[in-house]
Amino acid sequence: MKRFCIFLLFSILILLLPTVNAKQGHMKLLAVTDTIDGEKGGIANLYLEIKPGFGRVFLETFPLTRVDTQISTRFAKEIACDFADNGCDKFDFFYTITADSPIVAGPSAGAAISILTFSLINDVELDEDIAITGTINSGGLIGPVGGLKSKIEAAEIAGMKKVLIPFGESINGNISIEVNESINESFDLARLRKSYRVEIIEAPTLDDALFEFTKKRFREKKANLTISQDYKDTMKILAIQLCSRSTKLRNKISNLTRDNKTERILDNAINLSIKGKDYFSENKYYSSASYCFGANVDFSHLSLLGMRLTGEDAIEKIKELRKEIRDFDKIIENEKIKTITDLESYMIVKERLIEGNEFLDIVMESVDNNDTNLRNLAYAIERINSAKSWAKFFENTGKEFDFNDKVVESACKTKLSEVEERLQYVQLYTLQSLENTKKELSYAYQDLRNRNFELCLFKASKAKANVDTVLGVLGVKEDNVVKVLEQKLDIVERNLVEQIEKEIFPIVGYSYFEYANSLKDSEPFSALLYSEYSLELSNLDIYFESPEINKLFRKIDRKLIIALIAGIVLGFVISKFTGNTSRKKSRRK
Repeated sequence: MKRFCIFLLFSILILLLPTVNAKQGHMKLLAVTDTIDGEKGGIANLYLEIKPGFGRVFLETFPLTRVDTQISTRFAKEIACDFADNGCDKFDFFYTITADSPIVAGPSAGAAISILTFSLINDVELDEDIAITGTINSGGLIGPVGGLKSKIEAAEIAGMKKVLIPFGESINGNISIEVNESINESFDLARLRKSYRVEIIEAPTLDDALFEFTKKRFREKKANLTISQDYKDTMKILAIQLCSRSTKLRNKISNLTRDNKTERILDNAINLSIKGKDYFSENKYYSSASYCFGANVDFSHLSLLGMRLTGEDAIEKIKELRKEIRDFDKIIENEKIKTITDLESYMIVKERLIEGNEFLDIVMESVDNNDTNLRNLAYAIERINSAKSWAKFFENTGKEFDFNDKVVESACKTKLSEVEERLQYVQLYTLQSLENTKKELSYAYQDLRNRNFELCLFKASKAKANVDTVLGVLGVKEDNVVKVLEQKLDIVERNLVEQIEKEIFPIVGYSYFEYANSLKDSEPFSALLYSEYSLELSNLDIYFESPEINKLFRKIDRKLIIALIAGIVLGFVISKFTGNTSRKKSRRK
């Protein structure tokens, strides 16, 4: 019994040895600070201590920052852990930000926080003569910030040798930043580089920034993007359904009496259906389905015009459609959500059913006013058909996660907090009202109150993408938007490759990526928005955990396994040694 106790004691001690020591790190933080003369660039200090724990994040700031930094700190930590391919649930993270006067931190400290976090997780030394400013976004994308010129000046005064800035704030040597209420400051980056001794480098991604800090690459793109045959086959069927419906609806209106109004609608419908067929021939099935859906709305509108519905007919049609939505919604509610593909399929199906109901409400109001809006009725009909098509993506294989209500609610609230913080920050630097973002955000809160947590997460993700799109184009000339877009699409593609390697297929994230590529030549600003949607919806896994048994095995990393084996061997040797000694003493006696 004594030997067993010694054996067990040494095994436990060796097992715990790698984790008992805390890790500490520090880096300079570029910030905008308050002074008597107004806002100026300044240097703050960012400290991090990692201790054994449970993945919790603690933040202390002195003095208090002008923008809440807690949420962006949590998100930056998650991005760093995901980038390091380490769940970080074995550690607690203690961040401290200190400055001589109140600073505007918030999302603009995100890139620095991610870099410092990654360096401690991976035991990588950073060059402390380098500073960075930028938000950190899904996929490790570094986004634009305000007060850039002031921060560069502060780095110069502090004797820094290099400053990393986000890609997109200086395209073709031009930077333009809106500061506070009405100051629009633009300047030439090439001239700035000549004016200051500090080197100014653009860093589009977390990996690019880490290379500047360490001269090492940690996560380069490993392969080209390849999509599973299951997705291709299912999305192909979805596109065939929607595009075939276009042909059927067009045949139904062959005898429609035409005037200027119907001719315009018909021309638009035909153009959209042609685009749908073109993208289908290029194997871009989501883009094909999207254009055919638009064509179907127009064809359906023309079909309803030809029916010459009375108010009573419209009311009867609305009743039928509402029953169709209720019946299908019951089926969807019984679907089991196991994978990210299931989750995103559920999100998009539910969104379409709810939109269908909302448009029926609008039609009902117009019927009451003796002015039936048939286009809205057509949109509701096609939205319901689209929802049924998307439901085919349920029960796809892939890595499984825990999607119980409590977990999804927490993810929804976290994403809402991220949006609120971004909004607060953006409005310090731009006059834009961001009404569309606020509207999307209000819908997300409504879903939260109604306990539609999956929809809340979906809409909050889109709201955050809206804010990041605004940040991403601040100061970028219209002629150069395509360059920013191409950079962003490269990052999205690499992110999708990494997700697929982890057996995760973010179906909506990929679909939006494909759609953004189809829009980039004709509608670059819309393509930017959809690329942001793709980024947000391609990293939802950071908000969820795998089932407990997988979580347990993930926690036991290689070092701990080696330590356990070493502990067992050492414990066995010591117990054997003490056993032999005892037997010798016994013989002497």
